[in-house]
Amino acid sequence: MKELGQSLIRKQLPRLVTAALATLLSFVVLICAAPCQADSIPPADLPHSEIMRSGEKMYRDGILPSGAPMLAYIRGDIEVDSSAFSCSSCHLRAGLGSFEGGVITPPTTGKKLYQPYRRPPSLGDITDQSGRVIYAKTIIERPAYTRESLATAMRFGTDPAGQVFNDVMPRYPLSDRDMSILISYLGTLSADPSPGASSSEFRFATVITDDVSQSDRLALLAPLQKFIAQQDQQLKMYSDFNKFGYAPTIDMKYAFRSASLDIWELKGPPESWQKQLAAYNNNKPVFAVLGGISNRDWRPIHDFCEAERLPCLYPITDFPVVSESGWYTYYFNKGYFQEGDAVGRYINRLETLSAKKTILQIVQDSPIGTALASGFQNSWNELEHPAVTTLTLSAEQLRNPSVLHKLLKKHKPGVLLLWTDAELLPQLPKLISLIHPEGIVFVSSGYLGTKTVSVPESVRDKVYISYPYRLTPYVGSQDGGFDAKVPILTTFKDFGDRRITSRSTTMLKQATLRGLNLLYDDLHRDHLLDVMSMQMDLTVRDYERLSFGPGQRFASKGCYIIQLGQGTSPALLPRSEWVIH
Repeated sequence: MKELGQSLIRKQLPRLVTAALATLLSFVVLICAAPCQADSIPPADLPHSEIMRSGEKMYRDGILPSGAPMLAYIRGDIEVDSSAFSCSSCHLRAGLGSFEGGVITPPTTGKKLYQPYRRPPSLGDITDQSGRVIYAKTIIERPAYTRESLATAMRFGTDPAGQVFNDVMPRYPLSDRDMSILISYLGTLSADPSPGASSSEFRFATVITDDVSQSDRLALLAPLQKFIAQQDQQLKMYSDFNKFGYAPTIDMKYAFRSASLDIWELKGPPESWQKQLAAYNNNKPVFAVLGGISNRDWRPIHDFCEAERLPCLYPITDFPVVSESGWYTYYFNKGYFQEGDAVGRYINRLETLSAKKTILQIVQDSPIGTALASGFQNSWNELEHPAVTTLTLSAEQLRNPSVLHKLLKKHKPGVLLLWTDAELLPQLPKLISLIHPEGIVFVSSGYLGTKTVSVPESVRDKVYISYPYRLTPYVGSQDGGFDAKVPILTTFKDFGDRRITSRSTTMLKQATLRGLNLLYDDLHRDHLLDVMSMQMDLTVRDYERLSFGPGQRFASKGCYIIQLGQGTSPALLPRSEWVIH
């Protein structure tokens, strides 16, 4: 037994020594960065704007003014890269804190830090035997910070009362200069209300481009204007209650504000839109853009909102900006791009697809065709497959049967992706006869629109269709939820329906209003987006679910692959789950 113990010690000794040295090294690093009076003095050689720019980069991205990642330690001696453990990862962009995984992250703005703090009781709080509230090592009460004690907190993980932070909170051995820059930034973070909001009012706008039909315009405006009217009516009722001595709850006090809606109409070519948007916003700034609609690329509007840090919530667009870095626009989904992406992931899972069966992608030379092809190529690249043969053809070429016949005879694909409009549907039987005998075809319900049900019955077993909407019955909450097991068999009439009114209603009542009501007196645009990102997943009319998370800007992440049943009123037969990626 003695020999066994000695053997275990010999084996474990290198690891123990390494851990001890790492702990000692981190302690030395922290001691060397001990706070001094310089922490309380902003760098004199930098203009205020540069201090704010550098501080924001440190807070949001974990990048030092030098461009290097901030050094940080968690759980005592585990070194982490602050570009992955940035302050905003937990305290969020507005700095007003978060709740996730049983951990409450408190605010980190100057307005909150330099005041005494006592966390209010929270749902799920646990009490110890003495009755003291404890919750995931979250600090309950502390005195106000100073710049010096804030530097101590970030370096050593203790608050002004000496209480130790949760050990997942990084400790930052910053230099005096860098610490001063970060503290100066925190002092201004979310200090003033954002434009378009006050204690009594929210101002909103919506965007409509001049290519939108009158019927689509009305379908968008009807729920928006109804929402504004309801907000003002509720405010009037709330005021009447107060007249009779009714004592409102805190939630009610902050939930009722008047609301207004401006219509920002954009005319002419897209390259002129940003100038028009700037004129509208400069004349009367708004807190957020509610919805909006365009048949063209949303990028000019997206880029304007990014530059102005203006939330744009769920516009009706099939051409969103698909980007991992966008922050200020919430989209329903990735539009046509998402259909193409889903097809790539579905094909990847096909066990019956032989490696010898080539894939041919035929793309109509149009914005829709290009978006579908881009989505497919995105997933195909991520899955590390070799590039597929892609042919972009004009509408005239696609109408010429001999052009397609020659191409199909040459390539003999086992999988044919037809990103084209419905004019090609009558040719499908002949085209399918020219591909591999066991070949299959994929088309987009978004591109085919109402003509989707015109896929010839003789080849419906060969044709797969991307479909980004709900396939199971939606029942409102008053009816006890919905049954996700029962497929809808008669939704063919929904093909080509942009669902403008229903999606706008979802945006207003189930997503945006919840966020607005939780702002209380923290009237900051970033805080609205932070609050919305922490919502629970929603069951809605048009999608199987809307899911949220910090940094996520596409709420519906799924798509079905379906086939059509027989007849003129075909059943929609799911061939995939809702989320296939």
